[in-house]
Amino acid sequence: MTLSREGIKIRAWLYFPEPSPKRLLPAIIFCHGIPGSKPDPHDKGYLPLFEECTGLGFACATFNFRGCGLSEGNIDMRGWYHDLDAVIDAMQGYPGIDPSSVHCIGFSAGGAVAAKTVSYQKEIASLLLMASPQNFADILPADPSLLKAHFQTIGLIRDESFPPDINRWYHDFLEVDPAHWLPFVHPRPVGVVHGDCDETVPPHHARRLFDAAWEPKRLTILEGAGHQLRKDPRIMQVIRDWLKEVC
Repeated sequence: MTLSREGIKIRAWLYFPEPSPKRLLPAIIFCHGIPGSKPDPHDKGYLPLFEECTGLGFACATFNFRGCGLSEGNIDMRGWYHDLDAVIDAMQGYPGIDPSSVHCIGFSAGGAVAAKTVSYQKEIASLLLMASPQNFADILPADPSLLKAHFQTIGLIRDESFPPDINRWYHDFLEVDPAHWLPFVHPRPVGVVHGDCDETVPPHHARRLFDAAWEPKRLTILEGAGHQLRKDPRIMQVIRDWLKEVC
């Protein structure tokens, strides 16, 4: 399906178990992170996770944030909040989905964005953060022009005139502060998952996020795991355990 926010088309997909049960289904919204390179045609992305989760009886929604994949626009943190809002709004009242059991799993920057969005989108029943940064200042280049050039190279900035104000655009990355918003997710459960060998987001970010969240909460550190947790063979069991706990 195609959604729209601020005149930008956001591409989204919804997967249902087969055959579809004759009841309302719990659902998961998956939020991807910032791509680190151009798309790899041999990379299945999050599809294996969707297949596993639909096998557990969940409907699974995923989408491309603006500037990524098949969505329009350019990468923009302020806009990413609007994109996730659009997906959550679309899930509410969607035929076959239980509106009281919609859960959010966010990877890396997608998780950081989800923390704020879920704090005020009270319809979301739980939040699971995967390798999410507590801030971007630790991981982004200090020069905004270097970040812009990198995103242009890998296709996340598509318009020559974007951003109209590079300093404000860069500042929007630095303003992402999931730890500030996590207390407002309470009393809904928050999970934090991180690899102790994450080469992109230092593992101490996970502890900061966990400390900021209120109970009920869970911290899982995967020994030897890097940043791309979706590729770790243990991650589906982590998700399975989490869903069993919160559903």
